[in-house]
Amino acid sequence: MTALKQLSIVGLLLLLSGGILGKDQLTDSYDFYKNGELQKAFEVCKSMVEKDPNYAAAVFLLGRIYFALGDLDNAKVYLDKAIELERANTEFREVRTQMAAFASKLTEASRLSTNADYEGAKKLYLEIIKENPNFVDAYFQLALVNVRLNDLSGAAEYLRKAIAKRPDEEKYSRQLKVLVQQYLKEGENLRQRRNNAAALEKYQQALNLDSTEFLGYYLSGLVNFDEKKYEDARRFVEKGLALNPKHSKSFLVLGRILEKLNKLEEALNAYNEAVTIDPKFDGAWDKIGVLNYNRKDFPKAIEAYLKVIEINPGNIRAFEKIGQIYIDMNDFTNAASYLEKVIEKDPNNAKAWLRLAQAYNSTGEAQKAKDAANTALKIKPNDALALIELGIAERSLGNKVAARQAFQLASKDPMYKRYAEEHLKTVQ
Repeated sequence: MTALKQLSIVGLLLLLSGGILGKDQLTDSYDFYKNGELQKAFEVCKSMVEKDPNYAAAVFLLGRIYFALGDLDNAKVYLDKAIELERANTEFREVRTQMAAFASKLTEASRLSTNADYEGAKKLYLEIIKENPNFVDAYFQLALVNVRLNDLSGAAEYLRKAIAKRPDEEKYSRQLKVLVQQYLKEGENLRQRRNNAAALEKYQQALNLDSTEFLGYYLSGLVNFDEKKYEDARRFVEKGLALNPKHSKSFLVLGRILEKLNKLEEALNAYNEAVTIDPKFDGAWDKIGVLNYNRKDFPKAIEAYLKVIEINPGNIRAFEKIGQIYIDMNDFTNAASYLEKVIEKDPNNAKAWLRLAQAYNSTGEAQKAKDAANTALKIKPNDALALIELGIAERSLGNKVAARQAFQLASKDPMYKRYAEEHLKTVQ
């Protein structure tokens, strides 16, 4: 064995002196131990000790096996017991001394780490692992030291080795998870600073540590979306969804990607999936409203925006959108009702005042339309559409000169010149 010197021939003869009944089993256990078949050696030797707790040679070998397995605490227990059973046995004491030296190295490595001498601790833990490759906690401690040295890839390497040797130990996998999250956090900080290339590298490092971490794929998808690499973005997000099909935000991002790829029906399905998972996901409802509005499916668009308002009553944009939809449906009474709620919450919303003027003009409430149009113009002077609505209101009120003036001002905007001139003809 690498950790402690091999049993001497004298020691082996001593081990085999336990009597005829235990001799064959002890020989078998020792042969397994010598050949590195530690689990077999353990099972045979443990059975012997359970049958005869005072069989010093078996107790001694069991202590050696425990040490080889990396269980220092039990190794000490059984070696101390063997010494107690045969106090004159120098072989037992010599091995116990070597084990004490090993324990001292562990203590010193821990001290160095506590005192922030991480390079010294790293060197000593590497020696400990070389001496006993099965001492799993040394891998774990070495990983923590590498974290302190900001060597996350080195930390992950030793954590994976610890997990491979002892997959049932939760603290090893838990620490690996912490490392993965640290990579993701660093990536997010880089993405927020628009350093997308470095962010992607961090996300990839996280996925190298744990390929089942769906957030690594989701965040990689976001970066590729920002970089307008929509096919790559889709691939990453769909990989993440394969691991976590209940992540509503992934479906929202997938919908946005599909819109960019002009796959509008698929995008709508993605948004619908998002609100199926999270019925209070107002961002996804908003997207459903937009797509249905663009498809001229006004009832479904209104339904979606009403969901947004139900979830977030302070969402002014949803009220404004519903007002616009009702204008497109020529339902000006309902349009005015929602637009009035917009200006209550946001009195400086020029677009809402403009639409409200349009709704009032369409319902014959000329004075209200005039007031709304004038308010819009105070917020956004010389806006051609607001001037046209003002002209329509003044015309309805019989103020032809004021109407003509409003239409003439509106005609100065090349975009609305023709429209304004058509109205101007009605008051010449």
